Amino acid sequence: MMNRYFRIAFLVGAAITTQSWGLTRSMEWLDRGLVAVNTSGAKVFLSWRVLGTDLSPTSFNLYRDGTKIASIAAGAATNYVDASGNTSAKYTVRAVIDGVEQPADAAVTARSKPWLSIPLSKPGTGYMANDGSTGDLNGDGKLEIVLKWDPSDSKDNSQSGNTGNVYLDGYTLAGKRLWRINLGQNIRAGAHYTQFQVADYDGDGKAEVMCKTAPGTKDGTGIYLSKGSAASDNDATDYANSSGFITSGPEYLTVFNGATGKEMATVNYVPGRDPANGWGKSSESTNRVDRFLAATAWLGNGAKPSAVFQRGYYGRMAITAWDWDGAALKQRWYYNAASSGKECYGQGNHNLTVGDVDFDGYDEIVQGACAIDHNGKFMYRTGFGHGDAMHLGKMIPNNDTLMVWAVHESDNTHGEELHNALTGHVYWYNASSGDNGRGMAGDIDSNYTGYEMWSFGPVSNVSGKQIYSSRPSINFRIYWDGDLYDEILDGTTITKWTGSGTKSIMTFGSYPAGDVVVSNNTTKATPTLVADLFGDWREEAVFGTTNADSLIVFTTTTPTTFRLYTLMHDPVYRSAVAWQNSAYNQPPHLGFLLSDKAKWPKPNITLVNAPAAATGVEKRPAEAPYIAGATVRARITWIDVRGVVIAEEEQMLDPQAPRPTLPAGFRGVGFARVSMEGRPCLTIRSLQFRP
Repeated sequence: MMNRYFRIAFLVGAAITTQSWGLTRSMEWLDRGLVAVNTSGAKVFLSWRVLGTDLSPTSFNLYRDGTKIASIAAGAATNYVDASGNTSAKYTVRAVIDGVEQPADAAVTARSKPWLSIPLSKPGTGYMANDGSTGDLNGDGKLEIVLKWDPSDSKDNSQSGNTGNVYLDGYTLAGKRLWRINLGQNIRAGAHYTQFQVADYDGDGKAEVMCKTAPGTKDGTGIYLSKGSAASDNDATDYANSSGFITSGPEYLTVFNGATGKEMATVNYVPGRDPANGWGKSSESTNRVDRFLAATAWLGNGAKPSAVFQRGYYGRMAITAWDWDGAALKQRWYYNAASSGKECYGQGNHNLTVGDVDFDGYDEIVQGACAIDHNGKFMYRTGFGHGDAMHLGKMIPNNDTLMVWAVHESDNTHGEELHNALTGHVYWYNASSGDNGRGMAGDIDSNYTGYEMWSFGPVSNVSGKQIYSSRPSINFRIYWDGDLYDEILDGTTITKWTGSGTKSIMTFGSYPAGDVVVSNNTTKATPTLVADLFGDWREEAVFGTTNADSLIVFTTTTPTTFRLYTLMHDPVYRSAVAWQNSAYNQPPHLGFLLSDKAKWPKPNITLVNAPAAATGVEKRPAEAPYIAGATVRARITWIDVRGVVIAEEEQMLDPQAPRPTLPAGFRGVGFARVSMEGRPCLTIRSLQFRP
């Protein structure tokens, strides 16, 4: 059965009102990402990626200096320890598809240590490497790094004072700086001001960079912005007031070429700041007006992602989705929650997340306590208000929907809570004694199915039962040691949950020549980036150093027995990597439960500019045409408001106008997912279950 989607609005006894088809979403084509690391003596650990489109019987051959040293069977994990390796050998890997060996990527030489170092050139005294993102900037099938530089005088929005300029750099993993963007004197430095997005928005196989800009911004070629809204501004003007806040002057959104940093288009930033006191607590207008978030989401026909930029979350919340077609930035939709007590007003976090929560093939924007549909329409609010941390993922086994674990500072009764990302249904909550500023979720314990979650108190399971009185760190998570459970990343140390505490499994520690690896964002202790950058499905951790002269990219050398496609081809994870740098950084999660191996999904994606012969891209069969009025066998899954499957059955339906008959005796509200032979999956929402 093909894994596409269309969506219909349906009420029992009513005619179908709308339907639209969602296309298979496009994502980055990546090469095999082969990495080789000397581990001890002559042993070399090798690891490479499987693509989300690889045919299931794909096997691999490994070569050292042109001689085959191993054949990796279809289904086997894509890592290998070469017991006779050396650091001067050159290694290649070749996919074998239908018995035919495919071309290899460029050969790699074994590294002497489990990291690579990217040399940096800091913009000036006092600058430190801060948050990062990734994308294929030049279309070579390899991921590059986009790095934000923060000056030592960066400020929280609540703090007065002038700041230095903010810079964005583009780097290859081989250590070449591609460009530097100077955001200029009218972009204030701090965690809540610059949220930059990196993705291939126009579908040309090369990622672009988007962020908020202003007069004084210079692109990666060293030229002041000159297009669109920025064509006639005065780049010498400094709009900062006597307290260092920038409360007047133009505000822009700019898309930059990922390979060169050159300005491609500039438009006015929407929404503008006026009225400045309309974003929450009027006495703190300079604080509330400049709280920004950003994300990347597949909102349209699935072929290309959109960029999402937000202003405000304590009170008024306004969000704009933008499409880039290679020539113009076009506004897809604008959502504005400006009325107190209504919709998403006051329901935002210091972060947001993205996922297809309603199974229609398009992404929704999930705030801490509300959600917005892919078309910019309000979905629901829990009413629990603002918070500092949230997590979205497939957390509960045998539950069809994505979940949100969130903590709140403005509603002590619901200091920590778990709710359904589709409906807002709250599964359970605990009260906190005050501003609850931290919360983590991850599948850290094999003794319990599904995620565990914790904030100010004990560790709970997905049912809300407190299972441990102690808890691990609440900063970040990572896949590292080769099993199917999350490890804990706290600062520069990875630990493993034991059930009674944690044990250290990796400390990044000192880098040679006296430099020391450091985490970012003070007590948040976050990395520059966590993402699956190369090698097999485990993640890499990226950190700056105290001297700010290099980025260090660490990779695991622990073998795994599990084979999985690159996490970057899971849609929920890929979007999470894009929004990870936004405000209070949160870790990425998958759109499926990794420990439930039997239910790993096959991603419904195509890869932009993928050389099919070299990657084993699956050729999907064409859809069979349907005759109006004819019926085909359909599998119907009935799901209640909690996301729990309550019945499954087969019916004969007209695919052009599917009207499934409800099972007898059902009450309440839920939705249905319908799968048809040769036809994609469709979701019927707001379906009234009635006897």
